[in-house]
Amino acid sequence: MNNTRSGRPVVIGMIAVVAVVVSAMGALLWLRKSPGIPGMIYFSAGSFRSGADRKAVTLPAFFIDETEVSNADFAEFCRTTGCEPPAGPADLPVVNVTVSQARAFAQSKGKRLPTALEWERAARGIDGYRFPWGDAEDPSRANVHDNPTLSRHVLMPVRSFVPTPLYQLVGNAWEMVEGAGAPEIRGGSFNTPLSEAPTSRGKPISENYSADDVGFRCAQNP
Repeated sequence: MNNTRSGRPVVIGMIAVVAVVVSAMGALLWLRKSPGIPGMIYFSAGSFRSGADRKAVTLPAFFIDETEVSNADFAEFCRTTGCEPPAGPADLPVVNVTVSQARAFAQSKGKRLPTALEWERAARGIDGYRFPWGDAEDPSRANVHDNPTLSRHVLMPVRSFVPTPLYQLVGNAWEMVEGAGAPEIRGGSFNTPLSEAPTSRGKPISENYSADDVGFRCAQNP
């Protein structure tokens, strides 16, 4: 009996070592599967629940910007292309740009606008939640018009609020995406109540549309 008991710590220790090794190997495999690009979040290939009916849709892997494109980002682009730089604080999202201007910016970075489905996958997760943080309709989690914690409803810096894992997919500025037949805007803005900022659908816009609460973020293929 004593020999059996004395052997238990050894067995437990071996199990612990194996668990650490397996965990380390898993982390290494994950890093290999998840190449890193500074300022972007990687989403692996697979299916997620899309639309109001939460139908399973399969997407290839993609990267998407962690934040909306800022005034500082777009001003740098304008210095090299000769376009008019945006006014306003450097850390606010750039707005009042057209779809073609957003595409040109993205192309200059070796990127593109996200598709509507990529944006939805980033916003809803694989389970098709209503919002980036889950199903709870909580306007205090975003820069939307009915957020009770905000005294003013204006654009906020691109790194405001808690990332999930991206910053401000809902609220702050509507975001331009490539829809199935035409460009769309998604996610609502500081002018929009949370109930009018669904992640499951977008609003079609024209190629030359721009507004003071519409911006964008970029995507990229692995």
